Amino acid sequence: MIQLLYVSVAARAMADADFAQILETSRANNEREAITGVLLWAEGAFVQILEGETDPVHRTLAAIRRDTRHTNLIVVIEQETEKRAFSDWSMGFKRLDPVKADDDRVFRSSHSALARRISTPDGGMLLNMILALDRDVLGSTSRTGTAA
Repeated sequence: MIQLLYVSVAARAMADADFAQILETSRANNEREAITGVLLWAEGAFVQILEGETDPVHRTLAAIRRDTRHTNLIVVIEQETEKRAFSDWSMGFKRLDPVKADDDRVFRSSHSALARRISTPDGGMLLNMILALDRDVLGSTSRTGTAA
């Protein structure tokens, strides 16, 4: 099993209807492919973690690359894992708000901090990303992973 983290930039302004459509399609596809993960939206940028068996994750990534709603997709990390970090989420979702203190820390992550997280051999980067979210997100998220 692998975990894959990518970032991309929105090609246009995104409305609530865009997110609803992305999540509806992603959740159906991910359930079919046994993929779990989370999608973060931060001021025009997408950050997503996908986890599952290698071939389904790579097929999903190929489909994501073809999506014209975003551009400049960069895979930041792909790593082997024995267990899922998002086992209950077919596709979690969180809009990061730079006004909120916890979300602001995510915006201010430096390249050196990211490099340290990525180089952690036990997948600590994923744990750090999870901990960067508001604590109430993890506590109040439904099975589909929708967060306010």
